Amino acid sequence: MSAIITAVIALLGQILPLVQNSQQIASIIVTLIQIVPVLVKEAQDLVQPVKNIIAALQTNAATTEEQMATLKELDAQVDADFEAAATAASAQDAQP
Repeated sequence: MSAIITAVIALLGQILPLVQNSQQIASIIVTLIQIVPVLVKEAQDLVQPVKNIIAALQTNAATTEEQMATLKELDAQVDADFEAAATAASAQDAQP
């Protein structure tokens, strides 16, 4: 599963310079929303590339106000989910 996620994240990163309208941005946002829960569980090393994609979309002139709000929420969700996963892993590692 993580190989698929890695490929999707790489593809999204490659097409970012080609994004020119809010429909394309909406499609990428939907994809990110679907990937984030799996990403945090299975491919934590891809959190930063996802955050980079979110940041790039936030600077795209075609991003609407509503999409900007969704991206801000998604960025916060990625941070919170990653922190929760890291805390859970640390707690599990601390158990004898």
